[in-house]
Amino acid sequence: MDHTTEAPVHLVDTAKSDPDAIDLEEIEALLDDDWEERRNTGLKVLVGLAADDPERVVPFVDDVIDCLSESYGPARSHAALVLTLLVEDYPELVEPAIPQLVDNLTDETPIYRYRAARTIALQTEATPESFGEHADDLIDVLIDGPTVSKPAPPDDPSRREQHKGQVEHLQPDFARSAATKEVAANVLVEVAEREPSVCAERLSDLYSVLENEDEVPLVRGAIVDIVKHIAMADAADSSAVTDVLIDHLDDDTTVVRARAIRALGFAEVADAIDPLRTVAESDPDEDVRDLASETADWLETAADRTD
Repeated sequence: MDHTTEAPVHLVDTAKSDPDAIDLEEIEALLDDDWEERRNTGLKVLVGLAADDPERVVPFVDDVIDCLSESYGPARSHAALVLTLLVEDYPELVEPAIPQLVDNLTDETPIYRYRAARTIALQTEATPESFGEHADDLIDVLIDGPTVSKPAPPDDPSRREQHKGQVEHLQPDFARSAATKEVAANVLVEVAEREPSVCAERLSDLYSVLENEDEVPLVRGAIVDIVKHIAMADAADSSAVTDVLIDHLDDDTTVVRARAIRALGFAEVADAIDPLRTVAESDPDEDVRDLASETADWLETAADRTD
């Protein structure tokens, strides 16, 4: 393959400083090029244009979506970034990218999957109903999706500073990996609200995520919200579902306890009144105690009305 013609990287700076000077036909040629680096340069130019005026990028949407499946990682990443800048104004044009974006949540490189997740989060705000058919894939992301492992502490004291530096270097990747799973979990909350039976079919898998105390706290909290929607819709064995919620009233994570309390209230679980009274008296967090007390009071009032 002839790479004697360099990628015109100067266009990337021009797109940022003087976007009106960019010739769209030149971008089209870059995206059609056989060399992945030139295609990636075209995508980087589109990032600059989309930041300035998303409408100018609309003619290239299909090409950008195609680039989400590039074998070249930076191109996948920049394609997702272009779509992130487009989705607020043109969610209907970005919607066809959902299957590949969901697939890219399992990209081995944290920043690449994070950029796909950012686009998905914005698309969910516009078309949450579009994700029901992808529920299984999103649950698989929570269960088996790639993570960033912390290097094991060294036995040799002289290497502890080196280990500390390694961990600090990985902090951005830890954050991106966690954020990606949070997006997947939050999208599933939207799915469960609209199609609870879809998530109910994978309850055992969702429970495994909830029971993993090493999981991202906000992911576990989102699982509680999913269970709440399933319970409210009677989409699964109600006693088993409510038992799970009650069991997590004494979870070690505050956000999980708080969401379990809210879930029991929304699902109107009268059997939770006594456990909630216990939480109201003993939880270490004042806000959680207050929430438990208010929820127990509300459930008692609702039970009295029913009687």
